[in-house]
Amino acid sequence: MDRKTTYILNLAKYGGYLAVLWVVFSQSGFIITGPLIPFFFVFALDSIRSHFLDAKMLSLSVPSLYLQMLIVFIFIFLDGTSVGGILLVILIAESLLIYPRPNGDRIFIVSLIGFPAVSAIGFSWRSMLNWENMAVILINCLFFFFAYAFSYMARRQIEEKERAENALEQLERSRTELENAYHKLIEVSKEREQLVAVEERSRLSRELHDTLAHTLTAVIVSLEAGKKLLDKDPQKALAEIGKSQEQARKGLDEVRLTVKALRPGDLDNMDFTAAIKGLARDYSGSGIRIQFELDEELDLSPSLETTLYRIIQESITNSVRHGEANLIKVRMRRNENFLFLEVEDDGKGYVELSEGHGLRGIRERAADLGAKVSFINQKSGGFLVRLTLEELAL
Repeated sequence: MDRKTTYILNLAKYGGYLAVLWVVFSQSGFIITGPLIPFFFVFALDSIRSHFLDAKMLSLSVPSLYLQMLIVFIFIFLDGTSVGGILLVILIAESLLIYPRPNGDRIFIVSLIGFPAVSAIGFSWRSMLNWENMAVILINCLFFFFAYAFSYMARRQIEEKERAENALEQLERSRTELENAYHKLIEVSKEREQLVAVEERSRLSRELHDTLAHTLTAVIVSLEAGKKLLDKDPQKALAEIGKSQEQARKGLDEVRLTVKALRPGDLDNMDFTAAIKGLARDYSGSGIRIQFELDEELDLSPSLETTLYRIIQESITNSVRHGEANLIKVRMRRNENFLFLEVEDDGKGYVELSEGHGLRGIRERAADLGAKVSFINQKSGGFLVRLTLEELAL
């Protein structure tokens, strides 16, 4: 209960105690051996329960209600009037409003039966038992019903108010949690957008690097071949230069396609196997041989084709550019569970592997696929790029 309701109830309760005390003084005067003793016991027990037991010894509060009712019956017997009914009304109202049910119901029923019974015994002891006195007692019992009904309705209203306040409090907590979750979602969304932007820039960087590195390497090889043939066979030298020009134009187109769709143009114009084999044409006439061992039906998704094409392209470029290889073997096969790719050359290998942009790009592309990639220095000389992709990731 709130402070205002508690204040009003206490005011009514202590007003009832004052009314009973005034009636006792009016009827009997100040007689210590009379009903004043049980009255003061009732008042003291009520005060102790309200200000001490409820706060520190709640387990004794309910038993004190029944003890107080017993003392009220003693007061009623000694008083010989119907004023003791006020003390029972106070007890009924307090037990219903403050303490757990069904204590209030029990006290109401016992009061309804006990008040006329104890009053009748008192009247009989004083030789005053008659229909008139009992009629007054029974009429006073009607106030028990009013007290019970009023207290019951007040308790229901208090409980409804408390439930509404708890619901509002829970709603406020939920609203606060929802706002916090919303702000956190906004922050995560911004971080995700930034991460996606970084990933996209990294992917674009790899695409441009792979395209330009392969094209420029092929152009350099053709120009070197043309330079060597310039004195011996000018016609072949011009042919190599012309091929370099064609490769440069193709590389420019690739860059444009990469920026536009990040997919090699050859994959749009021919199937995957033919596009892979087309990488060898860039090195024809240079003395570099590229052999292919590819399954005829690989049945790959477009995104997987693009990634594998770039990995093979970059591996060939590294073999020519850094390994100075003369023979490069590209092997790709697929079974029910795995896809295997190997790019092997007969170049000089490496003394100490240092992953530059090209190898790092291959590793990042493999990681995007969920594939395992390894770079192996061959004992017999040369370099091997090996990639294994599980069927679940295809």
